[in-house]
Amino acid sequence: MAHTSKAALKAQEIHKASPVAAAAVGRLITSAALLAADFKESWRIRIDVDGNGPIGPIVAEARSNGKLRATLRTPQVSLPLRSDGKLAVGRAVGRDGLFKVTREEYDGVIYQGQVELVSGEVGQDLAQYYTLSEQIPSAVALGVLVGRDSMVQAAGGLVVQRLPGGSQYIGCITERFSQLDHISHRLVNGDTVEQLAEEVLSMGSLHWFEREPLFYQCECSRTRSMEILSSLPREEIQELIKDQGAEIVCHYCRSAYRFSVTDMEKLLDHV
Repeated sequence: MAHTSKAALKAQEIHKASPVAAAAVGRLITSAALLAADFKESWRIRIDVDGNGPIGPIVAEARSNGKLRATLRTPQVSLPLRSDGKLAVGRAVGRDGLFKVTREEYDGVIYQGQVELVSGEVGQDLAQYYTLSEQIPSAVALGVLVGRDSMVQAAGGLVVQRLPGGSQYIGCITERFSQLDHISHRLVNGDTVEQLAEEVLSMGSLHWFEREPLFYQCECSRTRSMEILSSLPREEIQELIKDQGAEIVCHYCRSAYRFSVTDMEKLLDHV
């Protein structure tokens, strides 16, 4: 389970995302946090979703230390609400594409898995990934609440997975998820994710592991941006010098790193 309200709001603020885009990104950030919790020894979890919808590709990353970040191509996308009054996340994301997960271990080993999108609503797609790629039947509930001011008020998610011999129980949990009030509404009203889990499981006392804080933080830096420039062919660096330097803007946090002609000339000496 993951409570990602602050991270989802930070993502919306950084990318100046519309309500429907903020909901989509918030759900994907939550999905990345949930997947990262499954793999304690992982260094990075990355989810790529491109359903050929108007929002374009979305990427969310989570690291084992609780750091989250995300980027998307069209953050200002705007769509009419669904007939039930909810944000049209599925229509914005689309479902003609893939839900891809990349897991990078500390030793550099990379594991990848992917499934076709089910609905573009993200929660169903994450459940599909767990069931088909990880071979773990799972019930998933994700929620992002956008307020009247068009800003994220709450975000979070729960995943319940089947243990050996518990195939029927997952069906029961999925039904309880459908009867549970929207997670995001419950969170903004003061409920905790632990309370929601206890309500869904209704198995008496549960054992809780130590909490890990989740927060939006990028991994970019001027040094890493310089490393990107140093990987360019010599001819391209010379062209950048003619253009009076270069600027690299991070897709995840919008930070801009400016490199002068002098910086580029020094770089050229080491290429």
